Amino acid sequence: MKKTFFTLVLLAVMGVMSAQTMQFEHNGEVCQNGQQIIATFEEFEYVAHLHIRNLTDNDQLIVAEQIVVESVDGAMAYMCWENCLAPGDTLVDGPVLVPAQSLSDNELSCHVMFDGEENGVMKVAYSAYDRANPEERITVTVLFGHNANTEEHVFSLGQAYPNPASTQVHFDYKCDGNSNVNAVVYNLLGQEVKVQNVNGSHGRINIAVDDLQPGIYFCSIQVNNATVKTEKFIVKR
Repeated sequence: MKKTFFTLVLLAVMGVMSAQTMQFEHNGEVCQNGQQIIATFEEFEYVAHLHIRNLTDNDQLIVAEQIVVESVDGAMAYMCWENCLAPGDTLVDGPVLVPAQSLSDNELSCHVMFDGEENGVMKVAYSAYDRANPEERITVTVLFGHNANTEEHVFSLGQAYPNPASTQVHFDYKCDGNSNVNAVVYNLLGQEVKVQNVNGSHGRINIAVDDLQPGIYFCSIQVNNATVKTEKFIVKR
């Protein structure tokens, strides 16, 4: 679980400044940066079909990347973005040109194949960025497996506000019937500084931060003791 937390922290840091330059679209709907979606089963594998929209007035050479957040024995993840990714690699060979203010003609297809009986849900994060600005990226997380739609994996978390925060920080959330959900706050060193139980299927998480030192923090949502989403926020006086 610790590895999963730090992976999600890394993805949160990478996606902080990316929302204005491009966006993922899934089945014709806009994906929020950091959103979690569920792949569908097609023939012999699970697939999620994504497109990337260039929101700027300049052409962009878009690079696609995948990071396995939670692996499953016997499962293999790969993706195609004009070219297909070799198993075990993280970057597709070569960027794809997406014209200004346009939706990509190329599909970013995300695939997972299970070798034999499924024994879990595989979670993979997919990022895209302009080759000239690798620090500005968008990320979505895809769940693969027949149990991906179960209650313990369905949770959405909005970005922190206000951010920076001085007395309280808030997160809007929505979940489906989870009974064991906690919001856990970590400092930049990965040390747990606050834990707060989350009740109800939707609403707002309010976390007092007036007793925290100024700096960078991460709020992780844990469902049944597994981290499913992490958001970054700043405490400032």
